[in-house]
Amino acid sequence: MENNAALRQKIVSLAVAAGEGGFSERELADAGHALSAVGFSSLAYMRLIDSIENELGVYLDPEADVEHYESIDSIAALVVASSGEVHA
Repeated sequence: MENNAALRQKIVSLAVAAGEGGFSERELADAGHALSAVGFSSLAYMRLIDSIENELGVYLDPEADVEHYESIDSIAALVVASSGEVHA
């Protein structure tokens, strides 16, 4: 798995893309990397989860507790934790 800074930056980029122009990387940073603070929609969350799975090869459960998806840091922690799991 990528180092933490590179992983966080990758997730930021994927989140901005999933948000389809609703906010910039700077606006996300100004919001403390909290996705709800920039108006991230449920559809954007699904796009982000799909992008992470495709780009990083890590399965993320879209039904996981919402706190796992609240911020870039919590998503990065989930990706790191999930990267060691095997999914059939």
